[in-house]
Amino acid sequence: MEGGSIFPGDGAPTYLVVFNLIMFRPFPGKIITGKLVSSDADGLRLSIGFFDDIYIPTHHMPNPNRYEPENSNKNKGTWFWDYGEEIDSSFNINYTDKIKFQVQSVSYPPIPVEQPKESKPFAPMIVSDKWHFRRKQDLLWRILH
Repeated sequence: MEGGSIFPGDGAPTYLVVFNLIMFRPFPGKIITGKLVSSDADGLRLSIGFFDDIYIPTHHMPNPNRYEPENSNKNKGTWFWDYGEEIDSSFNINYTDKIKFQVQSVSYPPIPVEQPKESKPFAPMIVSDKWHFRRKQDLLWRILH
């Protein structure tokens, strides 16, 4: 950025700015690894570091699954994947897990005119995903390593 100019009759400084722009827009079908950011009754929210609006809705999670809300906050909780018939065959999905997911859709919701102060921040792009795995052993290996 170099020194600005002020044009006659304008009064505002004008600068010539040169910058690089990187655009993130994953294609449907792309497999990406993310980290769990939050978990609620609607599903999982993941982050890939520079982008945090990645959602895995409940109908795209491995079945059978169950959700247990926290005692202190009913809007937060833990998802469990019941992958077998044994007594101890339940796997909880926690915040240290890396999850591979497959992009299902990318949407750009309209910008809201007004938002209540209690609402979540506006997400200009939302990526909806499906938990990606071929076999139960494959999924467990990916989560545990």
